[in-house]
Amino acid sequence: MEKQWSDILRENPKMFQDTTVVHLFRLAREYAPDHAALTADGSTLTYEELDRQSSRAAGALLELGAEPGEILAIETGRHREAVTAFLAAWKIGCACLFIDRDCPESRNRECLKECGVRHEITREFIRHAADTRPDPKEGTFREPRPEDLAVIVYTSGSTGKPKGVMLTQRNLAASVSNFDEIGLRSADRYGCFASMMFIAAVFDLAAALCAGAHLCLIPAGIRRHIGEVAQFYRENGITVTFLPPLMAMKYQEMDEESPLRILLVGSEPVRNLSPASYRIINVYASSECCAAVCLYTIRDRRKWYPIGRPVSSVKAYIMGEDGNPVPAGETGELWLSGEQIAGGYLNNPEATAEHFGTDPDAGIGSHAHLFRTGDLVALDPDGQMEYHGRMDDMVKIRGFRVELTGVEKWMNEYPGIEEACCVAFMDDGGTNILFGYYISQTEIDHEKLRAFLGQHVPYYMVPTGLIRRETFPRTRTGKVNRRGFEAPPEINDHRLAAERYR
Repeated sequence: MEKQWSDILRENPKMFQDTTVVHLFRLAREYAPDHAALTADGSTLTYEELDRQSSRAAGALLELGAEPGEILAIETGRHREAVTAFLAAWKIGCACLFIDRDCPESRNRECLKECGVRHEITREFIRHAADTRPDPKEGTFREPRPEDLAVIVYTSGSTGKPKGVMLTQRNLAASVSNFDEIGLRSADRYGCFASMMFIAAVFDLAAALCAGAHLCLIPAGIRRHIGEVAQFYRENGITVTFLPPLMAMKYQEMDEESPLRILLVGSEPVRNLSPASYRIINVYASSECCAAVCLYTIRDRRKWYPIGRPVSSVKAYIMGEDGNPVPAGETGELWLSGEQIAGGYLNNPEATAEHFGTDPDAGIGSHAHLFRTGDLVALDPDGQMEYHGRMDDMVKIRGFRVELTGVEKWMNEYPGIEEACCVAFMDDGGTNILFGYYISQTEIDHEKLRAFLGQHVPYYMVPTGLIRRETFPRTRTGKVNRRGFEAPPEINDHRLAAERYR
């Protein structure tokens, strides 16, 4: 049987060192030029066609005045021109900032200003260039370099102003080097679900095209309707995809004819998934670490899964407040280093200094940065990392430090509770009052729930109020939005609050 391009990559891991996504894409094109590369908008391009169209678009960008190192705004929408634009920009040493028009206009303007964008690239511009321009002559473009800035990805800004993460070609190539640990193959049809403005979609694009796989963009109009997404998977024979946890749970309710081979799940804690005919991987990832950092294969149904072990391109440290490693089993902050770790935040030296550094163990000449994630983790007895929430989610309750996710973990363990979220509201006197929200299809006896929690957490971690909700406020990516909960009107009357939400 003829080797796939992914087999060759797997046998030659050094191909990912000091390289670029553009170089890896070209190697995949040279190996199988007629293999399908991209399906979007009802049509398919081969690797040869995508390479030629992106080169034509790159020539048009140069003619427009784009220069190496410049950040280009990609305003193509969720179409094949988006993928073409990313490749075109990378071919001339430019970086991409994807602009999603569903985001508030004020936020988009702020991002454009901070990035110093001179050129906003539209779908029409890319389509015209790809369809009408001649193929550029050999030597028209300077060869992309590993240190070239590749993409600016803005964090969600849940704890303040969004920060622009600066990711290079080297970061992307290092992240893609983990394709074999995920199980990606050239024969796969990779369904890209994530928004194009997030690192998950950039990883999907880079990993699929570097591994010689077939990238399929899930249309924008169906992404919020899991039934239509499932139908898209069936009709297009999708074998690999990513879904956020809530969508993954809904998908499993209707996936009897699923063509999937691999389902990646992440972006927030994963729970309540059932073993299936396909491999399910809990992915711990972040923009600052250029997508996937830790992997855990789900083999049973649980209310709470570990995040697993680091991918081979990343080193993990679990550190205490004193900056030293914590003993096995104890909770500490997760620090990560490796060549896929970003160098910092755009135009934000204070935040960069706070969160980024240099790994002293990386060795002379290494490009490994170190990122202090702000996430709390601990090693379980099997050496798997368990996620214990954000340092930002630590609050003081009755003078004690409380991890909100620690309470949520045990609420989720209670029979009948499908999802839980804890929020601390501050009264007018500056005292934090803990409330536990939950979703359930059945009536929950709060006294029994409190007794259950009292068996597993200290008394001060048992919520003052317990409130049943049909839904939770969520961000655009489907994550639970703690800031979307409003304090009960009785917040300043502790006795009344305790009685009413008992």
